[in-house]
Amino acid sequence: MLTPDDYDRLYDESRDEPAFSNGTEGYRWMAANCDQCIHDKPARQGDDANGCPLVLITLLARTPRQFIDGPRDEHGRYGIATQYVCTEFRGEDERDPTPRPVPTPDGQGELLPREPFEGHRMLTPLPDYDASISSGLTEDFASFDARMTTATDTARGN
Repeated sequence: MLTPDDYDRLYDESRDEPAFSNGTEGYRWMAANCDQCIHDKPARQGDDANGCPLVLITLLARTPRQFIDGPRDEHGRYGIATQYVCTEFRGEDERDPTPRPVPTPDGQGELLPREPFEGHRMLTPLPDYDASISSGLTEDFASFDARMTTATDTARGN
């Protein structure tokens, strides 16, 4: 269960971009999701300090990694209530609020069990090419070619 103690870790994991384009969009999404979630129940009962830390992160114009894009139509449009699916959502009326794996969609085969591979995933941009070369993480083609030529010459005894 999420607690306010998780805030620093969750903030560090979040993306530095607003989850919503404006307050109306954000508050309507929260009304459709957070207002039924067990994690934000203390805030709805007047105990804001113990509310869901993801709400605070969202209000600070960041996108929690627990927000996965929801369904889109063929034009990329979405409903405000389903813009994101929060992976930490647990309904207040659920008897067992522990996370459960997402069921395998109908018609999709499974070669391997999904459980070890489940979790939060976020795509990250590729590193800046010039910065990665100067840091030594990668090398440019000319350096690679020279190194390979030297290795080949050494192997041939030249």
